[in-house]
Amino acid sequence: MAELYTIDDDNKVQIILLLVLSVSMVSSASILIRFSLSHPLVIVFWRTLLGGILMASAGLARNDFKKSYSTVKTRWTWLLAIGVILSLHFSFWFTSLFLTTVAASVVLVNTSPIFTAILSTVVLKEALGRKSWSGVFTAVTGAILLAWTDLTTVGFGALFGDMLALLSGLFLAIYFIGGRKFAKGLPITVYTSIVYFTASIVTLAICMFSGINIFVVEWSEYVIFIALAIFPTALGHSVNNYLLTLVPAYVVSSAVLGEPIGATILAAIFLGEIPSLLTLVGFTIILLGIALVLADIAARTRKKKN
Repeated sequence: MAELYTIDDDNKVQIILLLVLSVSMVSSASILIRFSLSHPLVIVFWRTLLGGILMASAGLARNDFKKSYSTVKTRWTWLLAIGVILSLHFSFWFTSLFLTTVAASVVLVNTSPIFTAILSTVVLKEALGRKSWSGVFTAVTGAILLAWTDLTTVGFGALFGDMLALLSGLFLAIYFIGGRKFAKGLPITVYTSIVYFTASIVTLAICMFSGINIFVVEWSEYVIFIALAIFPTALGHSVNNYLLTLVPAYVVSSAVLGEPIGATILAAIFLGEIPSLLTLVGFTIILLGIALVLADIAARTRKKKN
């Protein structure tokens, strides 16, 4: 967390508290999604739509849209693109949660720092350090072990769910990179409401094209949708986007080390999903790989600043 050292003590405490809040809130998402009886894309639509309404309402109350109109105008296409990426991230991940275990899905979707490191090498031509490559290799080893365990114990359906979670992790990495670049200078209410509404429209188009009805009749489903909009979206994703304007993306990404643990504990309590020993081993190896990459990125950022 190199850049935290340039922030005064009060702000450091605020950032740490916000990170704890975002991790705890985002950890609840997988459980709420699994409680739902709706199609995964329907859940994505309602989560992003209601999340957009919540953030837009707050922005209108604070007059944020009027104050940031000129900035939004210069970034409009990029904000829409980030919304599309968010829709893809949610669509792949929500679907994976119904095909594999919460533990496998959440830890694989949170391999985003690994993808961020690889994208930095391929797209930005930034050479990775030895520790980062060790982390990538370690995480890949853990992912293979986790996928093999799912294949042999659950079947091809779980393996497909694992692949979807990995793809979702790639989109999450792109989403974080985009947020770090284009959320700066914008009120978080404006940035997130535009991104969430865009994601909901994209998801609605996919549902219409696929013949999926977005309307449900059970009131309990709408309770879940509202809970998803409030807790993991407004208090989780939106807080993460706000943090991206204050600290480097790897600081926010470090929260992924806590989310899989929290989600797995909640799944054990509420869904009765007790991970097998091999699943826990793969889970731990992946987290170790992610930690190595994040530590290397932090060290290199600190060196650049000095």
